Amino acid sequence: MELVPVRCRIPELLVRRRKMESSTSQIKINQQWLADKIGISKQQMSDYINLRSGYTSMSIQRAALIAYHLDCLQDDLFVWEWR
Repeated sequence: MELVPVRCRIPELLVRRRKMESSTSQIKINQQWLADKIGISKQQMSDYINLRSGYTSMSIQRAALIAYHLDCLQDDLFVWEWR
């Protein structure tokens, strides 16, 4: 058996982060914003979110950066399941 991600929670965490921002904020918090913050392309972010081949190469450092900007734990980024 191995532990595998079955769903990415980044989209819902982005929504939560957006709600945390003040209504007067001019910052548009979306996938592009997050990709820019951690220094990757929007396509690579999309690969992580859609569990395409790129998600398996996410480093711990990158997961930590994403979690930092979404104000969550690294474990919160994906729903995991034993298979």
